[in-house]
Amino acid sequence: MRDAAGGGAVRTLTTTRRKQARMRIVADSSVMFSVEEGARRGMAVLPLTVSIDGATWLEYEDISSEEFLALVRAGALPQSASPPPALTLAAYDTDEEVVHLAMADGLSGAYEMACGLRDQARHPERVHVLNTRTLCVPHRALACYAVKLAAQGLGAAEVVGRLEAMMGTARSCLIPEDFDYLRRGGRLTPLAAKFAHLVKAFPVMEQTDDGRRLGKLAIARSFKKAIAAVAADFEGRGVGEGYYVGVSHADNPCQAAEALAYLEERFPGCRFGLFELGPAFITQGGPSCIAIQAVDLAACPDLDLS
Repeated sequence: MRDAAGGGAVRTLTTTRRKQARMRIVADSSVMFSVEEGARRGMAVLPLTVSIDGATWLEYEDISSEEFLALVRAGALPQSASPPPALTLAAYDTDEEVVHLAMADGLSGAYEMACGLRDQARHPERVHVLNTRTLCVPHRALACYAVKLAAQGLGAAEVVGRLEAMMGTARSCLIPEDFDYLRRGGRLTPLAAKFAHLVKAFPVMEQTDDGRRLGKLAIARSFKKAIAAVAADFEGRGVGEGYYVGVSHADNPCQAAEALAYLEERFPGCRFGLFELGPAFITQGGPSCIAIQAVDLAACPDLDLS
């Protein structure tokens, strides 16, 4: 009897493992996980690349945010790019279903690159590339939620459907700090950068609803007013009970903590988290920038994003 029970237990465990292994969750490193951190979370992370003066690194793997910021603050103008094709194809080299959560198309070429590489996968019909239309905190939430759904044995179509519902709730705003960096990178005209510096203005950028670009939300005369503008936008879009609000920064912990404290008081029904941005995002927002994002986690209120 013991042998029979033991055999049944082994068969049950094997069946469970096979059920959980039916799907591979892949995400670009804009989820703010390294490859190792992602593996511990049950996902395959594809590092985005950053380059300066001909030198190229995989973010979180070859260069840290601290090292990258030192180069940028010394005057370097960086660029970012999609994960190396070889790494993407390696993630697709499986008999499992693959759900790849790519960084927002338009802000990155990662989604288009992944769609092109899908045809070279072992089983192209089993690879589902999703344009998440977001990055950073909402992207992390989507990836962690996908892992949880995959562990429940759901099919790819249902997983994608649930992820798309969550994607529709994401909202992202950016407060840049280094206007000279934005000027040198062509993101602000010299006159606009000089004006912003002289009047100590704080431009507040918003990710457009299609996720493809950043537009101007407001121009504030103080950092606190900039945070208030983001809070007002969130309120107007229904951010509240059940939402997760993330404040991410590029070596600007003091203002990030100030923003977090303000938002915690303004949105008492939300969960909150404080994060450090990776090199690929810093390429866009510049040193000391702060990203404030929200996503509805009502479908999985216990989701761990730490």
